[in-house]
Amino acid sequence: MDSVMPLSDDDHFSPEADAAMSEMTGNTALLAQVTSYSPTGLPLIQLWSVVGDEVVLINRSLVERGLAQWVDSYYSSL
Repeated sequence: MDSVMPLSDDDHFSPEADAAMSEMTGNTALLAQVTSYSPTGLPLIQLWSVVGDEVVLINRSLVERGLAQWVDSYYSSL
């Protein structure tokens, strides 16, 4: 996902972040927008969830829940 990275410069997201992702993406319509590509060619996405009339940016929601940190571009911070 673009613009988010694990907390405290960890290499992986926490089990809590993984559980939140499952909660936010399960049984709902999703929209993914490719915003850039990693140096290895992996697409980086903004992921949106549609719940009723509400559209939620999952990338930002992880940050708001304290499960990730926001960066302008993940790969520019490496």
